[in-house]
Amino acid sequence: MRKLLKVLLPVLIDFGIFGIVVKYNMPDHPMKLIEIGNGDLYSLMAYFHLFWLLLLAVGILTQYLIIVPLWDNKAVKSLKARVIIGICIAVICVAFAGAISYIIWDPTEGREPLLSFWWYLSEIQLVYWVVTFIILYLMDRHKFVKATSEELESAV
Repeated sequence: MRKLLKVLLPVLIDFGIFGIVVKYNMPDHPMKLIEIGNGDLYSLMAYFHLFWLLLLAVGILTQYLIIVPLWDNKAVKSLKARVIIGICIAVICVAFAGAISYIIWDPTEGREPLLSFWWYLSEIQLVYWVVTFIILYLMDRHKFVKATSEELESAV
């Protein structure tokens, strides 16, 4: 049951936050399939609005197959492992954000839209992963207290 909560709770809370942001922007800007290719903020929100179920499935699978096993086996054991995992996730997210931004970028508009969209996608990922890891930490905080006290005892 605890593992199921670790898989579902962070993803549902993150998607709930993004869903609220999209919902409150919908009255100002309609979300249509034709909006997706524009390469701006509203195209990203239209994509989320139209394909949220597929994105939710990908988020749950990522959490189940990659994040929770890494968290349970490595992250709660040492600070070094947490830092390495965080850096790896950050590099992967920034690289994918850059790749997606480059794919939808129109070179005739200059580099500003590319960098702006790259930064925006990276910010979304940062919020997603920070919220996810805070939730996982709150669920396993007793393990961190135990691990920290064991590290202090071994250092003495």
